[in-house]
Amino acid sequence: MATDRQKPVTGEIASAATDFDIFQGFLTHLANPDKVLALECGGDITVYDDMSRDDRIGPSLRTRALAVIGREWEVTPFSDKAEDLRIAEYVKQVFLGFPFDRARRGLLRGGTLKGFAISEVMWDYSEGDVFIKDMRHRNQRRFRFDLEGNILLISRDNPMGENVSTRDGLPLRKFQHVTFGDEVETPYGVGLGRELYWPWWFKKNGVKFWLMFCDKFAGPTVKGEYPQGATEEQKSSLLSAAQAVHSNNAVIFPQGMNLSLLEAARSGSITTYKELVEYMDAAMTVVILGQTATTEGTPGALGAQDAQADVRGDLVKADADALSEALNSENGVVRWLVDYQFPGARNYPQIWIKTEDEEGELTVAERDEKRSNAVAASGARLTPVYFKRRYGLEDDEIEALPNSPRSPFLKEGGSLVDLTKGGVMPAAGEAGRISFAESARFTPEQEALESLAEKAINAASLALAGNERLIAEAVMGSSSFEEAMQKVMELYPAMNMDRLASILEAALVGAQGFGRFTAAEESGD
Repeated sequence: MATDRQKPVTGEIASAATDFDIFQGFLTHLANPDKVLALECGGDITVYDDMSRDDRIGPSLRTRALAVIGREWEVTPFSDKAEDLRIAEYVKQVFLGFPFDRARRGLLRGGTLKGFAISEVMWDYSEGDVFIKDMRHRNQRRFRFDLEGNILLISRDNPMGENVSTRDGLPLRKFQHVTFGDEVETPYGVGLGRELYWPWWFKKNGVKFWLMFCDKFAGPTVKGEYPQGATEEQKSSLLSAAQAVHSNNAVIFPQGMNLSLLEAARSGSITTYKELVEYMDAAMTVVILGQTATTEGTPGALGAQDAQADVRGDLVKADADALSEALNSENGVVRWLVDYQFPGARNYPQIWIKTEDEEGELTVAERDEKRSNAVAASGARLTPVYFKRRYGLEDDEIEALPNSPRSPFLKEGGSLVDLTKGGVMPAAGEAGRISFAESARFTPEQEALESLAEKAINAASLALAGNERLIAEAVMGSSSFEEAMQKVMELYPAMNMDRLASILEAALVGAQGFGRFTAAEESGD
């Protein structure tokens, strides 16, 4: 008996609109769930703008944003089909045609602090083509969200909010919305501001008391005494004179009366305020960057900084992915652009920000180098197609060299080519010379030495003729450069080096004698 196949529930059940806490805002509006804003700031999100002017929060937010902006970005096509490639290339050219880095700066810096960011897309068109002229960041205080997550613009004409996500039942495609933080349920996101507020507040008040301390104790307080029976006019004149000496720090009292400050027993000093401020600075840095090495690096603490850099790398990737996912989403500017320019297209490209570290890329390059050596040792080579696919190179970015060798050591016409030296070692019984890629002008003395060295090398190559086959077989039978070197070193004891040693010894003696003769001739001795 056949059983009915159960279908999954595709609708959303626990949406924000079904939240029982309906009195947290207007009946048709979602209130920002940030408790710090609600309880400490009266719901005024501009408090976070004040926080961003702090000398530690502002630069740290800028550092975090620039860590993403400084990365390269790419547009990946939906597939390798010609139409999908054409769409991806158009999207890439459009994003290259306007200040995309500036647009990302506003989204990242304000978004990570406040939890969400909104930019207005400035569309333009020319000769039938639609493109983006700019993406302008708008202050978050001007926006709210309704129960369906639509963006509401608070304006002078509509203080209750105007729906700018849809118009006449159709998407307006005008405002790009990006959400940051862990709680994706709310369109307000979760910003770093709620974690930064208390360290910022304690620091601000700590600095205030620190300044009061400096004002009271950094300099002396003027003391004035007036005699018994002095009139109010005399007292006022004395106080004015005292204040003229030292600003407002002055006191007056009758003769015979004493005034002193009662100070609690303590072991601290003015450094207590300094330590408080530094502690709060460090706490805020950890919240934003995930570490303090960027602002408080200690010379020599390389290992600790490497570990801390990895933490920051996670934050960079999280911010880059959040921004990319918003741009690629159903309500993202990438899809809007494709829908305008290519109506009916459903294979959307995606824009992604590369977050791989240079160290990781170097590791990949080193691994490919070893792989190339291993393949070359077997008489083959990696094709340009491999490197194009591996590193995302275009056809016009890589060019094959004419007559490029395939491996570090190749047999060509009976000769062993040493690519690492750029020369050719003649085979047994074959006269020849070492050829180099570059030639240079030498003095007569240098030419004599070069001629001596060339003769010694040619003679040495003939001396090695009996060992050439052993070396070639060891190299060609190796799977990597390291293995080839190891095999050659193992062959060394079995090689006949007597003739080679005598040739090199004669060459060295001749060169030394020529050098002494030249030096004596120049000195006139």
